[in-house]
Amino acid sequence: MEKPALDMLLDYIAQSGLKDGDVLPAERKLAEALALSRRDLRAALASLEAAGRVWRGVGRGTYLGARPLRFTASLRSLRAGASPADIAEMRLVLEPAFVELAARKASPEDLAELEKCARRNAMANDDEEWQQWDHRFHLLIAQATRNPSIIALMDVVNSMRMKPNLREKTADQETRRHFALQHQAIVSAMMERDGVTAGSRMREHLLNVQWRMPL
Repeated sequence: MEKPALDMLLDYIAQSGLKDGDVLPAERKLAEALALSRRDLRAALASLEAAGRVWRGVGRGTYLGARPLRFTASLRSLRAGASPADIAEMRLVLEPAFVELAARKASPEDLAELEKCARRNAMANDDEEWQQWDHRFHLLIAQATRNPSIIALMDVVNSMRMKPNLREKTADQETRRHFALQHQAIVSAMMERDGVTAGSRMREHLLNVQWRMPL
């Protein structure tokens, strides 16, 4: 049986003697070394990032270990006093504009990765798996804008959402299925290069997230 991409990546890290703070090879070289597709490699990296075992510096690469303090200090100031409702409100202001821009600038590879991510969202069996693919979905949209400032900002937003007391909960399968269908509708509009519709669908999605939050 073929070994999962995540296991192959973990074996590579262990066998290479890499330690926290070391940078991984560029995606293309790493995919070639592991004989993986870049899609499968990115999914494995996303799993490690969600678990806090790697972090990505915009334009700098992927590093092993926790994000350095100079980054987390700024996150602490942003989190101060923030509630899940505050974060949902911030996302409602930002992300419809992000996706409208991404619909115009996304490459075919970006759109294929988003489509795959939306499918994985739909197959999530629990809240933990859902969170992993949901965070990746929204970060992929930011990456598709090709704007380093937007990518960095979305990375911060995702980091805030990962904090246990700030996480949205998608505990039931019906909620996860509903949100997954909304993700798929956003991607469909992006594939049509219809930024206005994509932005409208993102706004509808985030309003749903906000509405389902506990008071």
